[in-house]
Amino acid sequence: MIRIIIERNILDGKIDDYHALIRQAKNKASNVPGFLSGEIFHVKDDPHQIVVMSCWDSFDTWEVWADSEERQDLLDQIRPLLETDEKVMVLESSHLKKD
Repeated sequence: MIRIIIERNILDGKIDDYHALIRQAKNKASNVPGFLSGEIFHVKDDPHQIVVMSCWDSFDTWEVWADSEERQDLLDQIRPLLETDEKVMVLESSHLKKD
């Protein structure tokens, strides 16, 4: 299982437009095999800084969504709403050994 963390900074006055698009993205991603869950957060002191967290059963299933035409079309609509490029981080589960 992996988690994907996406950080985005939304332009002033564009947060409602962004929320509409990110809801579409979450709905479409939830239909992709391998998608387990997704959440959307904003930084407490900065509502323009958004963090999207999703959980996938494998990196391969995330990559199918990441490279899909549907996601690319949504990103084309989201990019003009951003102050800077999004940052994507892939987290893999660590298996800690007992001492």
